[in-house]
Amino acid sequence: MSSPIPPSIPSSGSTKIKYKIHWHVLLVHFPIASFLGSFTFMSLHLLTRNSCFDLAAYVSLIAGAIVMLPTAMTGWITWKNRYKGFTGKLFLNKIRISFGMIVLSIVLVIYQTVFPFDFLDVWHRLNHSLYFGGVTLLMMGAVAEGYYGGRLHHR
Repeated sequence: MSSPIPPSIPSSGSTKIKYKIHWHVLLVHFPIASFLGSFTFMSLHLLTRNSCFDLAAYVSLIAGAIVMLPTAMTGWITWKNRYKGFTGKLFLNKIRISFGMIVLSIVLVIYQTVFPFDFLDVWHRLNHSLYFGGVTLLMMGAVAEGYYGGRLHHR
């Protein structure tokens, strides 16, 4: 008696297996992780006054800003193709938040490049506060994007 062919293996050559990569789903986790990392490293920098954490926060911010661009682009393409550009509240919130995150991350990268800080002192408190506030907003934006994305896919 022969064993039956497992259902996962096509039984004839006429069956075509097609794999489709969902680029937005693949890319979306990178800016979230980068902005969370930047927030964490900046928090550690403020607590420990170690300049290595400041550099790590800056590098994470740059990575997040760079990856935000293709992530937003693939999100836009997915929205146009899969959802036919439907303008529901959920989609409009995601679009507004992503554009805000792109602008804020680019502004913070430029700001930190022009006005770098190496240690905490009275002159740099405003710089640290603005930068930390911006990174906190980016992290909150990433959480909001994840929340709306989860609501979209788990209905």
